[in-house]
Amino acid sequence: MKRRLWVILGSVLGLLLFSGPVLAHHGVAGYDLTKTITLHGTVTKFEWSNPHVVVYVDAKNEKGETQNWTIEFAAPIHMVRAGWNKNVMKAGDDIVIDTHPSRNGAPVGITSTITFILKVVVNGQALPGRAD
Repeated sequence: MKRRLWVILGSVLGLLLFSGPVLAHHGVAGYDLTKTITLHGTVTKFEWSNPHVVVYVDAKNEKGETQNWTIEFAAPIHMVRAGWNKNVMKAGDDIVIDTHPSRNGAPVGITSTITFILKVVVNGQALPGRAD
């Protein structure tokens, strides 16, 4: 009986130890949600995959230098519900995108979660916002 208790206790502790990183993955703490910036650039890659849709954008900073941005969106199912699909953009497209930048200054941002989608314009065409 004592051995069984140790096995159960060890299993529970193991689950608690590894559940923190899994839950942290879906947080937005790394982004400055009080700040929104607008990028204008070229799509270099568009990934329609789980767990998040991601667009890679080459955009010039205020010094005129090209930065390679990685912009995260919600999961594909949430984007579909908002009216998006895997063909909304492709490499080479012109993009104007609002994003909440990372807190650490890296060229990384978040433009959508299950609760919001910021402005995204591809080749002059506004993509759908959040469907209520």
